[in-house]
Amino acid sequence: MLEFVRESTFKANDVISRALNILKKHYFSVAGLCFLLFLTNNLSTFLAGYLSDSAFGFVKLPLFALFVTLFFGLQLVLIKRAILLAQHIENTPFQNYIPTPKQFFNFLLGLILYSVLTGVVYLFCSVLALPLIYFGVQIETISYEINPLLTGFVMMLLLIRISFFPFFILVNNFNIFRAARLSIAFTKGNMINLLVLMLALASAYMLQLAFEYLGYSILAAISSVLNTFVIIPSVSVVLAIAYMDMIREYKGSDDPELFKNIL
Repeated sequence: MLEFVRESTFKANDVISRALNILKKHYFSVAGLCFLLFLTNNLSTFLAGYLSDSAFGFVKLPLFALFVTLFFGLQLVLIKRAILLAQHIENTPFQNYIPTPKQFFNFLLGLILYSVLTGVVYLFCSVLALPLIYFGVQIETISYEINPLLTGFVMMLLLIRISFFPFFILVNNFNIFRAARLSIAFTKGNMINLLVLMLALASAYMLQLAFEYLGYSILAAISSVLNTFVIIPSVSVVLAIAYMDMIREYKGSDDPELFKNIL
């Protein structure tokens, strides 16, 4: 087991190293898209607060639709840019980055289904944790500590398994259900590799949370800058490289069955 974890760490380091090499050459195009996502998110939040107390509340629904389209459309453009860079395609016509309405719809549907699954898993974990009451555990502890922890752990594992569904939507134009099945099939047997990779990418963010909790404002600010300008731009490229590596190793069906690949 120790040797397997060591090998997984080496693979994660290799993927991150290759991603950083790509990012050094194309930093401004990738980080620029991340900055646009940041601006879109913050501008939508500002306008939502401003319009809530104004006489122009009737424009909230059209603006909401506009910002949802912009925000998630930019995410898909970022993923497509990362995929092309991982394929060593540095220049391509602009229209190749724009997702089709079908791709956009399937991506949004995937996010909605993940949110629904979160609620289902939360209820399931509530039922599992309920017998702890008979062992003297307070209901508040179960509701606010144990159950969220169990739900978060399960959803993290699920997120790792389905994290590549946007790639199959953009590259192969598959619907969300086929894309999710392929993501689960691709990640089968790669959980440790991907978990190490995700932990490495999340380390700076976890440091930022720790520094904020401990009151180290300067260190928290440094970690925030690192997240904004290094980690977040790196994530899409890292996942794209991991996706390309798994494609080369995958020998299964291009339309796999779900239950055969869960475990």
